[in-house]
Amino acid sequence: MAIDMNSRSKVKNLCEWNVSWERYSMEGDEFIKANQTVYIPNMEIETQNQNNNLFINGTDAIGSHARVYIENAEMREHLGFDNKEEKRVQLILNDEKCKEIFEYKTFNIFKKHVTENIITNQEKSKIVSYAKKMKINDYDKIQYLTEYTGLSFKTDKTDGKE
Repeated sequence: MAIDMNSRSKVKNLCEWNVSWERYSMEGDEFIKANQTVYIPNMEIETQNQNNNLFINGTDAIGSHARVYIENAEMREHLGFDNKEEKRVQLILNDEKCKEIFEYKTFNIFKKHVTENIITNQEKSKIVSYAKKMKINDYDKIQYLTEYTGLSFKTDKTDGKE
């Protein structure tokens, strides 16, 4: 599997805020708006990986808990984020993973998966936003997430009081 370093790969910002970093293989900075995608040259992605860009490499250098997701499966395997032989895929928090976490019936199992999968501020924000969006109605889970993430479940709306 040879990666064409002159081609571009689609990269999605998983954060609810803009991210940027200095480019190494060309002039300027890479800038990705919140929850948006851009196309980045494979050469630049590899250079960022080799320079330990946490946005791409995540917390463990194999893409776990990364702030951006490379949608090119071949590039992820080339960088070591995915491995077909080991049947390992990059650990990222998306809506499907959030749904899976909330589907655990036992509270202790839910807590275990939260602490294993929700590490970064981006992931904490994502799980809280998901819970709000899906209108999760489980007091214990919401209380635990509030304590664990330090984020409130209150909405920005006021109830008519000033």
